[in-house]
Amino acid sequence: MKKLFVLLSIVLLLGGAVSGAAVYNIPIDSREYLGAKVEYKRSFIFGPSLEIGLPEKGYGIVTASLLLPNGSLMELGIFSGQDKIRINYGQLTKAMKLWASHLKDAKLEPGAVSPSLLLVGTLRDENDNVRYFIKAVPINVKKVLDKRSIQVKLPRGSSKTLYNRARIEDKLKSIKPQKIKSKDIPATTENWPPNFDHDQCYWKCDPWTGSCYQVCLVWKLEQVLVSKSNTVIPLAAFQVTGDTNAINAVTITATYKQKTTQSLELVFSAAAAVERGGSASSMEAEIIGFSHTTNTRYLNIPESYVRIWGSRIDSPSVIGAGIRGTVILAKYRLYWWDGLVYQKLDDVAYVILGKPDEGDMTLQGFVESGWSSQYGGVIRKTMWFVHEYWEPSTYEKGQGGLVRSDINFVSSTDTVPLFSASAVALGTLSYNNLEIAPFVMAIGVGFNTDSTQFSLIHLDLQLKEEYKNQYVDGTFYSSKVKFQYNGNDYSLAGMYGDIYIHSNGSLPPCDPRTGICPTSNNLGRQ
Repeated sequence: MKKLFVLLSIVLLLGGAVSGAAVYNIPIDSREYLGAKVEYKRSFIFGPSLEIGLPEKGYGIVTASLLLPNGSLMELGIFSGQDKIRINYGQLTKAMKLWASHLKDAKLEPGAVSPSLLLVGTLRDENDNVRYFIKAVPINVKKVLDKRSIQVKLPRGSSKTLYNRARIEDKLKSIKPQKIKSKDIPATTENWPPNFDHDQCYWKCDPWTGSCYQVCLVWKLEQVLVSKSNTVIPLAAFQVTGDTNAINAVTITATYKQKTTQSLELVFSAAAAVERGGSASSMEAEIIGFSHTTNTRYLNIPESYVRIWGSRIDSPSVIGAGIRGTVILAKYRLYWWDGLVYQKLDDVAYVILGKPDEGDMTLQGFVESGWSSQYGGVIRKTMWFVHEYWEPSTYEKGQGGLVRSDINFVSSTDTVPLFSASAVALGTLSYNNLEIAPFVMAIGVGFNTDSTQFSLIHLDLQLKEEYKNQYVDGTFYSSKVKFQYNGNDYSLAGMYGDIYIHSNGSLPPCDPRTGICPTSNNLGRQ
């Protein structure tokens, strides 16, 4: 009878454990960000964990970082695994404690914000090809501090081929032989990365000694090229020419809280460009996810607007509006790693991330006289990048004024709502590598929805009453570079354009990209 009682106790205990595990495996919250699914679960016996499901079946090595409030990247480490990886939860918690302190100062709840977990990885697929992926996935601050287990499922099929099997064999020949000073030093480091499996990388044999060892392909953060916090992130910029005396006012509005019961998040997307072999001609651009999200129901202000009176605007001038925030441009490089040393390759990746000042999202207005210029102030420089690297995509004409919302660009530019209100951030960074500028000059800003009913940025230009019969021309721009998202290629669009105010008997508008203005004899400059 005693044995039967013990047996029944064990069965009940095991049954309870299985039942408990099943309950704890049910997500208590789930979010989807550009195809990446994030699930939060109750932690069970072994404590909280952060698990990343890779975009393909295969062996992956991932460099993980987290965007901090001051604009720096905190490196969480390099991790590996078959089909999935696990990231050190202790390192993640350290980063989120910094975020919690920052949000407390900004008078926001820790549950309001989800900063970006940046994943830059290689993956050896089932056909021995090397693939790469770069993803930015928001992770909620409060969920980590509450010790929730987190499961991230990256979009299936979202990695890209870096080298095929034949190319890998060629690359292996170029690796310098491993130099081991002592027979006691192993050819690989067994505890790097965690769960490291020697058979999943590539064999390199020395033809002179016959010794063989393993080498792996790893992305490493080479340099934060530029990072600015508490800087202006432009959300709108316009080159204005013509009869500016006719302007009564230009109003630019940012609507953060929408009239809906839906829990919307205001999101800043992240973009990346991979330069294969160090050649700009082989650049691939992609929206890699979200660098920052804010639950709009926690925001302190429902909307913000700036009004620029016509008396402040000369012809030509650049006007605009922006919010304060942080922008960072980072460079990663691909390396061979043989267990002892890293050997650099020519393949590099550029990543641009941005976030708002969570405590103050008030719009700031700007007026700068003159043409757009690479050497002007923030708004003139922003418009210079737009004129240089974007292209006209939407044309509008209004009588007595011009009214436009970012959501209008969805159909006219063949883009999606998330990319219709971009922030051209490169002008604020003063970064002069113009080869990569078209690929990393802007990030998308909007709401985490595919619905076209939610507009973030609104333009309202009104002429004075006595000029109500005059016409206003608007030309709006979008990126020449197409960014991959959800299996399709889209342009980034936004409130960036040229505005020309007609007057009786006036000439056609000046070309804002050259500054050349038509005259009666087709000569001269205004």
